[in-house]
Amino acid sequence: MTSNGVSKGLLLATLFSACGALLYGLDNGWWATVIGLDTFNAAMGSQVGEGGTISLSTSQQSAGTGLAQAGVMIGCIFSAYFNKRFGRKISIVILSVTSIIGVLIQITATTSSGVVILTHNYSIDDKYRYWQLVVGRIINSIGAGLAANVVPTYQSELAPAKWRGAIVNLYQFVQVIGVIICTACVYALSERTNSISWQVPIALQFFAPICLLIGVGFLPESPRWLIWNDRSTEALRNLRRLHGSGYDAEAEIAELQAAFAAEKQMQKSSLHSVFQGSDLRRTLIATGMQCLQVAQGSAYMTNYIVLFLQSLGITDVFKIVMIVYVLYLVAIFGAFYLPDVVGRRPLLMGGALICGIALISVAAINAGVSPLTSAAQKAVVGLIFIWYFFFGLVWSPLTWITSAEVCSARAREATLTVATFSGFGVNLIISLVSPYIQNAGYGNLQGNIGFLWGAFTVVSIFFVFFFVPEMKGLSLEQLDYLFDHQVSAFRFAILS
Repeated sequence: MTSNGVSKGLLLATLFSACGALLYGLDNGWWATVIGLDTFNAAMGSQVGEGGTISLSTSQQSAGTGLAQAGVMIGCIFSAYFNKRFGRKISIVILSVTSIIGVLIQITATTSSGVVILTHNYSIDDKYRYWQLVVGRIINSIGAGLAANVVPTYQSELAPAKWRGAIVNLYQFVQVIGVIICTACVYALSERTNSISWQVPIALQFFAPICLLIGVGFLPESPRWLIWNDRSTEALRNLRRLHGSGYDAEAEIAELQAAFAAEKQMQKSSLHSVFQGSDLRRTLIATGMQCLQVAQGSAYMTNYIVLFLQSLGITDVFKIVMIVYVLYLVAIFGAFYLPDVVGRRPLLMGGALICGIALISVAAINAGVSPLTSAAQKAVVGLIFIWYFFFGLVWSPLTWITSAEVCSARAREATLTVATFSGFGVNLIISLVSPYIQNAGYGNLQGNIGFLWGAFTVVSIFFVFFFVPEMKGLSLEQLDYLFDHQVSAFRFAILS
């Protein structure tokens, strides 16, 4: 083992497993940008505007974005069973195969003609191709929903307490890399007048599941899962493989066996059990974190940032989005260090405050200046940069860190399933209704929609203050003890 407690084997296992986050990142990256392309709208849209311009209708925007979140929710439902029954490695195989099938359906929906039709003279089959594309997104998103549970669980179980925040942050970091890859691809091809501009980003989604299928055989199964399933010999071998020959694997095995024996005596794990005893509190914390993360604006910004900027009359949208996500990635670098030094609670409350001010300011500028002047547009873009930076620094990574570490050993899979299912459920609702809230002819809020997301940051601050304990530096077994003994959220910080 290295002096800082992270061995080469552990680092490689957590880095490679984080590739599962690419499923969600690549999918979000291509969709959120492609829906702003004229060529994609002309090929797949059903709404005819002035001068014969074709675009996706509000219902197409809503369904294409929202139904993918339904796929993620389905993946979350099945993840608890796969994770607990088959372990982390087999679950990675299942999610990879599911993703490949979904991407294959998407790419075949776009290849019946080589050139995009730029006028409203496509056939009835072309109309149905859009819905085939949506079906493919749903299936691919099922794989992403599985990954959203399997990967953070696997990483948190491998990570030493001191570095758990940094290691679990790899999931969010790699997810944003996926977004940047597809966003950059769309930006580079945005001037093309044929279907290549959106077929290539779709095809890029094959990369992550194929890599996972090739490399999963080299990953060690989670020692904690093996011990929980009475396979201590394999767990010992995997600990030595992860940490090297100088690591006292026997001592950790003994500690884990004792802790898990106590857990099994207290309560058997089931989906119903996460709503009982101390697990209820832990489930509410994880669920609250997942739901409030998306309610603060991340669901909207992730899916509709291109359309939002276009609605404000801002030009060079794809370039701005590219810069935004690079800034977002830079911010996530800070989450490799700050959560395990500063702590979870102060970062979450401070980050929510800054993000809320940024979004409310965007809405206030939009409400006060109509139409937006050049100076007002620059101010809006600057505030969006601020929002992305601080959200990427705090809530984006810390939601996954806290959700993974707050779960008990006996109900880790079930608790994370309930939490992520609920979070993606909120994401689904926001994705479905946002076009109707924002677009002209419906709610027509336009930039004023920032008032709505800003209000949820206030709720988030109060939620963290009263309910989320400080888990910095505490092992998963120490957290089990503190929750089972009903220690107040305010007292965790003393022990950490």
